[in-house]
Amino acid sequence: MLEKYKLKTDPQGMVGRECPKKPCKAYFKIKEDDAYGDIDLTCPNCGNKANVKKYTTEEQIKYINSLIFHRNACPIEASKYSKTPPCSDYVERPSRYTYSCDVCKNKFGYDAKPHFCPYCGSARDHLHEESVCYLGI
Repeated sequence: MLEKYKLKTDPQGMVGRECPKKPCKAYFKIKEDDAYGDIDLTCPNCGNKANVKKYTTEEQIKYINSLIFHRNACPIEASKYSKTPPCSDYVERPSRYTYSCDVCKNKFGYDAKPHFCPYCGSARDHLHEESVCYLGI
């Protein structure tokens, strides 16, 4: 389903993911193409492993369901001439930090110092801060 409905990206071209584990719910970013694949991710905070689709955020699910409901012809604002509700929209905010992993060479975004690489699960001593985003801080 996600392949047909394109998710939004942040200014770095990354898509948000959210840990499905209830007490954790850590929010992090991965490369856009990886959001549509069939890969397993590791939560950078708690280490929970699950398929990438399990990490879809609640905002993204609402957005996709809205696109499905409106058959891709999504009104952004309610019209006084229509009883159809407007689309559920969202903005993909950038992560504060971008990290790279020595082991798998992937980059990801996260707002704090991660414990694990979301791609390969490597521990924090293999992760290095690449850049800092000052938008919205």
